[in-house]
Amino acid sequence: MKNAVLLILSVLIVFSVEARQRKHKKKVKSGNKIETITMQRTACYGRCPTYIIELNKNGSVIYTAYRNTADSGVFEKNIGEKRADEIFNQAVTTKIDTCRNEYIMRVTDLPGLIFTIKYADSTKIINNANFGPAVLRELSETLDGITGKKVDETWHRKVN
Repeated sequence: MKNAVLLILSVLIVFSVEARQRKHKKKVKSGNKIETITMQRTACYGRCPTYIIELNKNGSVIYTAYRNTADSGVFEKNIGEKRADEIFNQAVTTKIDTCRNEYIMRVTDLPGLIFTIKYADSTKIINNANFGPAVLRELSETLDGITGKKVDETWHRKVN
């Protein structure tokens, strides 16, 4: 009798785990469905840099520097589709689409970090990402690495 109960419980557990895995696989977006990733660093009460980096799937990057940055204005360059795809795959493999929409920020003086991920059929916004999982900070470091936090000769000033 005990063996039968244990067998039934084991089968139920296996089926429930498998069902959760199938459900999770449906939720995860594929890397090639990401159209753009935008990262915005917001102001603080001090001298925090305020800027936006937008990466498109074709490799074009738009860097908009507002305040407390080495350069100010709107700049663009192309890092290539291959590098953009690597960054998009970083977002996908770390399951960025499963992150919460907002993480609580209990300190008022810290700058915000906001991600906007545009998919072919939806948009995911993550507010206060610097208080979220480490994968969000890692993605921010990758995107900051594109600019090096200053404009060099590879960037072109965008004129409206």
